[in-house]
Amino acid sequence: MWKVEFETIEAQDEVEKLKQDRKLTKADQAIIAAWIRQVAFHGPESIQGNYKWADHELENDWEGYRSSSFSKQGRIIYRIEEKLIRVQIARITNEHNYKKKEGKKP
Repeated sequence: MWKVEFETIEAQDEVEKLKQDRKLTKADQAIIAAWIRQVAFHGPESIQGNYKWADHELENDWEGYRSSSFSKQGRIIYRIEEKLIRVQIARITNEHNYKKKEGKKP
């Protein structure tokens, strides 16, 4: 079993703000929870190459990270730490926006 967690408290806080502002719908939250369950029980390779998640590697500022879709615009940006068997979510965004926030590490 894989451990899925947020990479930083800021990433977790960002998701809470999206929920409070109603920018993450209940449907989005259910899909994100399904993604977490699938990765936790079957590993990140189970979503890679799966059209449903449109999972792919990222480049440039996000090199070493991957992105999975939870909606037309929404993304889960994460990285895999294989030695620790851990998936760390760096960001969940309701926009198709890969830009890092200024002055913050992923």
